[in-house]
Amino acid sequence: MNGGFAEPKGFFNFFRFLSVVNLFLHPRRLWVLTLLGVLSPLFSVSAQDADKGKISVLVVLSPEGAEEYGEKFREAVELWKKATADAGASFDAIGLEPGREDDREQLEARLRKEVANPEKEAGPFWLVLIGHGTFDGRTAKFNVRGPDFSDLDLAEWLKGFDRPLAVINTASASGPFLTTLAGEDRIVITATKSAFEIFYARFGEFFAKAIGGIEEADVDNDDQVSLLEAFLYSADQVAQFYEMEGRLATEHALIDDTGDGFGTRPDWFEGIRATKVSKEGAQPDGERAHQFVLVPNEFERRLSLEQRERRDKLEQQIRDLVRKRAEIGDDAYYAQVEPLLLEIAQIYESVGLSSDGEKKETEAKAGAVDKKS
Repeated sequence: MNGGFAEPKGFFNFFRFLSVVNLFLHPRRLWVLTLLGVLSPLFSVSAQDADKGKISVLVVLSPEGAEEYGEKFREAVELWKKATADAGASFDAIGLEPGREDDREQLEARLRKEVANPEKEAGPFWLVLIGHGTFDGRTAKFNVRGPDFSDLDLAEWLKGFDRPLAVINTASASGPFLTTLAGEDRIVITATKSAFEIFYARFGEFFAKAIGGIEEADVDNDDQVSLLEAFLYSADQVAQFYEMEGRLATEHALIDDTGDGFGTRPDWFEGIRATKVSKEGAQPDGERAHQFVLVPNEFERRLSLEQRERRDKLEQQIRDLVRKRAEIGDDAYYAQVEPLLLEIAQIYESVGLSSDGEKKETEAKAGAVDKKS
């Protein structure tokens, strides 16, 4: 279960910013906070721009198997459809059209088309698998009408895929999909940690509710829910379900956004920050996933595709510097981090970072921290 806490509204970016760049250790540099306007959402990425960067959501639905599952699957699809509409993103689904038995072929054709004819200036592509997974002792597959498909099949169809990609497999026996599909600029989330967790997974029910932006899933209180936050919320809800039922949990979700294919468990996070890694020297998961948001807040909708992409890169450079700070020393650290912070400040200022009142509040908070330091 995630051991983090939700920061109070209006303050989350302030404390978040301090924790990321460690400026609270150097009070003389708190002027940077005033320039940044820390009430802006520094480490979240929006999902939509009016003309560019639109997200594409493709949902693949399993046959129900039993009526009770069919109702749950259809409800999840509707929640995804609504969230996509709220985001202004494009939505498509495979598995809903009656009478078809070629869902595997439809998915392959759609993904190969994306590879062969990529949309110019398109935003991330989200592939959401809702339904049943199977494992025969050798191969894990996702169940569709007609022949099922495996993680290896999906990896083959995604070769050469250039767009930022999120794959959310909410089915049982989904663990191998994470290992196989992990890669650069990809986020892979699975409902189970291995193919041996073969019983019905409830993870997807909670995920579909969270991704639209419910308040309970908004860990950092920025009025939007990232992929990371939806993952943490859903895993927490699953754990609570099994605990309340007095049953042994049969599903354990994983997330990978560094491309190493190891994945990170939800209980390795404090708030939105991973405190453990699967292998010594590995990068922590979750940072890129927190930059993927389907339904953005009002401020985030002002940013253009170019601004978001540039901010992404700047933020990652800042995180890398934070991790190397002890190695390079404080002087080199501050010399390198301040230009990055100032460029982010300029991006926010260009879209109306904050009102005069917010700037005054920012200065007051910065001064209060200075006195305490």
